[in-house]
Amino acid sequence: MAKKRLLECSFLIPIRRDRHLSDGKAHKPPAWTWLSTQLYAFGGGTRSREQQEGWYEDPDTRERVTDLSHRYTVALPRAELGRLRALLREACVIFAQKCIYLSVAGHVEFVEGPKHETA
Repeated sequence: MAKKRLLECSFLIPIRRDRHLSDGKAHKPPAWTWLSTQLYAFGGGTRSREQQEGWYEDPDTRERVTDLSHRYTVALPRAELGRLRALLREACVIFAQKCIYLSVAGHVEFVEGPKHETA
């Protein structure tokens, strides 16, 4: 029996809301439960137990931002990539992020949430 080819997709969800879009506080458990439930619809996934530190320049404020994130990994057929991107756009709202770092088989992109306004 031939098996479908799957792509390894990983993404980072910061443990705190963006302080320019929201209050910078840690996400509450319902947000994490929502994500876990959504990922189960893809057949499952994994989350690294170790948080990862990252930094970048905020494109709006030009300030350096340092954050801690959970890394999630899912394996899915190429035809499901659009569905994963749609989920991550929704996750931008749930987790109060401007964008989410996504790596698809080593190719990186930033999935943006709805357009936001800065003060």
